[in-house]
Amino acid sequence: MSMEPKATPSKIIVRLTVHASPVWFSTIRNLVINICRNCGICDRTSGSIALALDEAVSNIHRHGYHGSSDELIEIQIEAMQACNGVPWKVKICLEDRATQIDLEKIKSREIEDVRPGGLGVYLIQSIMDHVDWSYREGGGMRLVLEKYGDSISENVDVYTEKTQD
Repeated sequence: MSMEPKATPSKIIVRLTVHASPVWFSTIRNLVINICRNCGICDRTSGSIALALDEAVSNIHRHGYHGSSDELIEIQIEAMQACNGVPWKVKICLEDRATQIDLEKIKSREIEDVRPGGLGVYLIQSIMDHVDWSYREGGGMRLVLEKYGDSISENVDVYTEKTQD
């Protein structure tokens, strides 16, 4: 009978509330990248998760708060390290107090529709494994993003294919 302690997955939960100001966006990106790295998630995947989070926060600032930096965004990041065959997982919950919008209007634009801006939802949905917008009780919106993998070396690429006519 082995008396060696069994390794258990490391889990981290970080909660923060920031103003919906672009000056905080790099701090939020760097935070999620470092959390992912500490859970053994490769740099490429960590960067992709940070990109999805950045797009989500930018959309809250731009569309939810109409460019105002005075309002708040509540962020909770949960990350679990891969261990003993259990895959890593990152779950990010964003909550705001913006005007609630019709959930049916949150749609990804076709990638072929080339014009400036408007690809945030597409990027978020392409990068993350689970994306869920919902209403917050008492007003505002909630966005839950989840990404998980089979191993710590899994790579994620965000790319688009162009077809030749």
